Amino acid sequence: MEQVIQTASNVLRGDFTAREAITILATLTREAVPAARELRDTDPDRANSYQELILVIGRELRGRVDECDDARDLRAVIDDLAKVLRALE
Repeated sequence: MEQVIQTASNVLRGDFTAREAITILATLTREAVPAARELRDTDPDRANSYQELILVIGRELRGRVDECDDARDLRAVIDDLAKVLRALE
C-alpha cells in the first residue's frame, strides 16, 4: 500500500511518467487492496492517515489531467489510488 502511495507521489514530483507508474501499479494495486482492507481492521488510525494522504495525492493528480499529454495514463494512476482508498473506507 505504501508503494502505491509512493508511486503516485513520484508522478506528482515528476520522477515517473504516468505510463511508467501504471506499469508499476499493475502489480502493486492488486496486493495493496487486500492489505488496505486488513489495515482498516487492524489499525484504523493508520488507515485514516493513508486515506487522507491518498485524497490529497488524488486531488493533485486530478488537477493535472487537463494539462498533460498522457491524461489517459494519469487517470489510470488515479483509478488505482481510488481502489486502495475504497479498501481503506
